[in-house]
Amino acid sequence: MRRFLIAAGCLALVHPALPATGQAQEEEQGQLGYVMDVEVAPAHRAAYREALQTLVQAAGDAGLEYEWHFWSNDTGYHLYYPVENMAYFDDGNQFWAAFEGTPGEAGRDAFFGAMQQIPTHAKTSIVRSIPDVMHWPEGYTNDDWNVGHFHFEWLNAGQDEAWTALAKDFVAFLGKIGYPFGVQAHRTEIGDDRMVWVFFVPSLADYHSDATWDDLIEAADAQADWDAISDRFGGVVGRWTHSDASYVSSMSYVPEM
Repeated sequence: MRRFLIAAGCLALVHPALPATGQAQEEEQGQLGYVMDVEVAPAHRAAYREALQTLVQAAGDAGLEYEWHFWSNDTGYHLYYPVENMAYFDDGNQFWAAFEGTPGEAGRDAFFGAMQQIPTHAKTSIVRSIPDVMHWPEGYTNDDWNVGHFHFEWLNAGQDEAWTALAKDFVAFLGKIGYPFGVQAHRTEIGDDRMVWVFFVPSLADYHSDATWDDLIEAADAQADWDAISDRFGGVVGRWTHSDASYVSSMSYVPEM
């Protein structure tokens, strides 16, 4: 069963070149995750997938307790790699060292060799989920979604508290209209200073369907609520963009519990 986590690439698992931070951040609530957006040219995407599938097999053979999640988008892949706390980054080699002396060591080395032949460009960050800025309908499971719609927001100066209030109101609005899909917000702790929303949907057709937005708003008589949220959005968010990605289970690894 895959978890409802935002999204993690491959070289992120090699040596996460990010600084550790203080204990105060470790005490915050929410799932901490290492994120990598990996650009892979179309001519190399098949080889990249095969390399990751080799690593997935090796991880299973080694009995690794780590996990990672891959998503495929227009330019390459999006990796989400959950970690327990910032102290993980004090030893960037611990992931690879876990293969040594196990049946997965040869597969790990084969993965290294394959990746040396595949040109990629990656951008990394560390994010943390915001537990009280999440909408997850009762009965909606991790087997119900296959696609993520990612919404990235860069805030206007001094609007952090206003964004949090707006985000909570948006989640309440989703509950009011009975939005049928899962939604989770994340805050970037290291990297590009942005907020990230992920909509976990069965398909892009479902996400863009009037039946999952306009019709829901009309049925709940919530147009005024939506207009009020939209009016506030422009004063809080200075710039935003979005993208879509499909979850790739064959490149992802979740140890059996």
